[in-house]
Amino acid sequence: MLVIKKAQIEKFIAEDDTQLVRVLRDIVREAFHEGVAEYSDDTIDGMVKIGIERAKSRGFELAPEIAAFVAIMFEISPDFDQQEQIDAFLKDETMPKEIRMEQLLGRLQDDSWADAEKRYDPKAWFPDPAA
Repeated sequence: MLVIKKAQIEKFIAEDDTQLVRVLRDIVREAFHEGVAEYSDDTIDGMVKIGIERAKSRGFELAPEIAAFVAIMFEISPDFDQQEQIDAFLKDETMPKEIRMEQLLGRLQDDSWADAEKRYDPKAWFPDPAA
């Protein structure tokens, strides 16, 4: 009998970016309704795709990690991971990658998050294709 572990299932889901984009779009629409109400599904899909790529560039592979990363992008700032302490935390290889995302919110000081939120740049969602 073939046994597929939960982590393997999540990996399969994460590899299917089309499905993941749709799921995250629905989550974003529900959780951040006021901030995205004016955007079409295609626009939100583009924003989510940017988030997925950014999460993957940080080494996150599983759907729950990617979803958490994208949610923080919508909640705090699309460039939240560029804030100095957050960036250092995400690069900290002494902490296992598998728990880094779940530890992120609880382990950093509020001022790190406030600083990341202050730097909010909506243009990060809509990069200039000519650049």
